[in-house]
Amino acid sequence: MKIRIFVLSIIIFSTATGIYGQNPAPVQNADPMANISGDIARIAASVSTLNERMKAFVDKFADVGGFKLSEKQQRLIMGLEILVRAEQRVATLQKFQIDLVEKEGTTRARLAQVERDLKPQSIDRSVVFEGSTQTEEIRESKRQTLQAERVSLQALLQQIQSNLSDASSQVREAQSLAQRLRRTFLPQIERELGEQ
Repeated sequence: MKIRIFVLSIIIFSTATGIYGQNPAPVQNADPMANISGDIARIAASVSTLNERMKAFVDKFADVGGFKLSEKQQRLIMGLEILVRAEQRVATLQKFQIDLVEKEGTTRARLAQVERDLKPQSIDRSVVFEGSTQTEEIRESKRQTLQAERVSLQALLQQIQSNLSDASSQVREAQSLAQRLRRTFLPQIERELGEQ
């Protein structure tokens, strides 16, 4: 039994090492948000690959020559599965949070531009080249259009900020769960490997 557990641990270790070796070196980008987003995508892909290999490994040994895992080993494998899914959720939520921050920045920039365009001097400059005798009507139409866009952007910005707040709390909760799972299952796995 100890030999089987030892072989199982070696295969798990070699699988994890293989996954690590398959990940290409990160490409540095001038935009730090793109770097973070790329890192999270690579982590999610790595966790997904590890999950698939672990499942294939367990399925393979469940069918081989009557080899059965003890109840404790099955619980540990189930715990690892839950941990992997928790880590995937953290990565997904972090990517969503980064996307919201980028969208918030874009919306703020557009809102600032609309605010500048709403100044009377800007409106006057924009209608100077219209070549119409109804410049006051054109100014008023331009002002109303910009005000409507400003209201729309302000509402969008509030919604993004609300979603960002929710996403931040979800990330904290998911990270807390993943940390608890790590503290619970990783020491148990080390003890199981040490008993061999």
